[in-house]
Amino acid sequence: MYVLHIHWHMPETPGDESGVLVWAETSEVKHPKCDRRRKSAQPHPFLLSTDELQAHLQTILPGSVSRRVLTFWLPANAYGPVPSPELIHDWEQADGSDLLPWKVSGLWLDAWSAFQFLVGLIDQTPAPLRLGSDLRYWQYGFNFVLEVLSQQKYRPTLIEVQTKQSIHYEARWQPVLDSEDDARRIIQLALAMPPICQAGAPKPEEPIPARALLDSFFNYLTDAGIRCWTTIPPATDNQPLTSWLRALFQNDPVVQGRQEQLHHLHSSYRAWVRTLTIAGDKHYRIAFRLEAPDLEEEDWELHYLLQARDDASLVVQAGDVWESEGGALEILDRRFKHPQEHLLAGLGYAGRFFTPIQRSLQKQNPASVKLSSQEAFDFLRHCAPQLQQSGFGLLTPPWWNKPGTRLGVRLKLDSNRARGVAEVSTGHMSFDQLINYRWQLLLGETVLTREEFDALVALKSPLVQIRGQWVQLDPDQIEKAIQFWEKQQLEGDLSILEAMQLSLGGVDTHGGLPVEGVEIDHWLDHWLNMLQGEETLEILPPPEHLYATLRPYQEYGYSWLDFARRWGMGAILADDMGLGKTIQTLAMVQKMKAESGGLPAPILLVCPTSVVTNWKIESDRFTPELRTMIHQGGSRLRDEAFLEASQGVD
Repeated sequence: MYVLHIHWHMPETPGDESGVLVWAETSEVKHPKCDRRRKSAQPHPFLLSTDELQAHLQTILPGSVSRRVLTFWLPANAYGPVPSPELIHDWEQADGSDLLPWKVSGLWLDAWSAFQFLVGLIDQTPAPLRLGSDLRYWQYGFNFVLEVLSQQKYRPTLIEVQTKQSIHYEARWQPVLDSEDDARRIIQLALAMPPICQAGAPKPEEPIPARALLDSFFNYLTDAGIRCWTTIPPATDNQPLTSWLRALFQNDPVVQGRQEQLHHLHSSYRAWVRTLTIAGDKHYRIAFRLEAPDLEEEDWELHYLLQARDDASLVVQAGDVWESEGGALEILDRRFKHPQEHLLAGLGYAGRFFTPIQRSLQKQNPASVKLSSQEAFDFLRHCAPQLQQSGFGLLTPPWWNKPGTRLGVRLKLDSNRARGVAEVSTGHMSFDQLINYRWQLLLGETVLTREEFDALVALKSPLVQIRGQWVQLDPDQIEKAIQFWEKQQLEGDLSILEAMQLSLGGVDTHGGLPVEGVEIDHWLDHWLNMLQGEETLEILPPPEHLYATLRPYQEYGYSWLDFARRWGMGAILADDMGLGKTIQTLAMVQKMKAESGGLPAPILLVCPTSVVTNWKIESDRFTPELRTMIHQGGSRLRDEAFLEASQGVD
């Protein structure tokens, strides 16, 4: 019995190598001896040897594999480290109350080889190996990396690496995880990290933070993935920019070149990155909150904020940012570095898209800006989407872009006339029955008359408040509403089939305006409920001259087929093979013939060649009153002979 583990080793110092240690536990060893002495780090007593491990993994291991020994802090008892929960064994064991250091030997894979190894694990896990909780966890993390690569959410970086001996520059790829969904998923992953993933810390009382491990894993595996799967033609010149591009795609990330040139390139790179991260960094971002006016006020107000990326509810007012001292702001265990500098730069960028923000920057410590209703609408409609795409946070009013806050139409369907009531109540409505309809113009939940609509348009405000609810009147919708009044037939009759399509959600817009709802009267609602199976289906008795006993589910299916047939609808009887679809269909046809004393015309049954004979046998056995004719094969009748023969059959 083997349990496979991987440990992600995060570089601890500049120049340290990142990678994965692949190791395994085995229960096929002698019972560990009881040893209560506390000594320095000892070899893990039930490790699978690296030779055996490599033999089991040979089909998915990359070519370059070395050996390495790392020290892990693991729960231990008198017999040694506590076995993983996945390891099946018959040893006498006790819970581990102490964390003790253990030397773990395994196969060492650098980030590039680790990427290939994890790709191989997707397709196969060698049979004798079970996956440990740490390996399953890093597989989840690796799936996240593959999503980043498939969505091309990464950017090239140029990193200055300082060691005791010298300074050099490395070209690396970095994932861009700046969306709210990314932040939410990373938080969930960090919280779910098993303790064994943090076992490689130098001191047990100072474990490596889960988020730091995740960020390191994402950064190095994203970089390795692009280098594995992407190549560019080799460049011949040795200009600094060319050297950087070359180092982004080759195995060695070190950028070659003269120190002065690379330093200048790094300065240019940092200036470029500032334009990409103008909305903030991976910990926080600049955000805007638009606040609607009270009844006594006319102006809207756009507030400036800092917002934590891992918790959208944690915001810091701009006023608090300007009052902070030093190079950082600490609130609720969050540390915002250089908040004033970032806020001012972000507002300057946003001011290029929205003049009122630029206007507010003339003040010494801008915290918000007053907006007219037209400016508020322009911000919501045009500026906010651009800022959101650039990584800024947006806290818009809860009603914005929600159903029921814009101009729309509602349809009222009414069958409640003398003829309609009688036909619905007796279940004899037909698809050519005419239903009265009437279109209504809505703003929010309010039905507008033409006079009320004209009065609202006269206000010349794109945002208006009706009965305590804010709604929007944008020019495009106003034009469509005018056409609605002038060009649409607002009342009339339509067929019941058209009414069904409208009432069951078959139409989304009318005259360019969204259909916000369909109101139907009691009788039509009752009829539609029957069609959708929301009311109990009447189970029919077997028809006369059916020489078979139907099972309960066959009675239901036969009744459903006949119900659909009476209403002129198609139907699908989706019973499994062998459950009697044939006899249910024959029962329906027999009922039609028995009720009317004969069929108005022959019924055409189309079926695979292989079951034609079976249909004929079952018809002769269960419904001998039905006259059948097989129209099949090269000798089948044609033209007038066929028409004449088919008139005498069912």
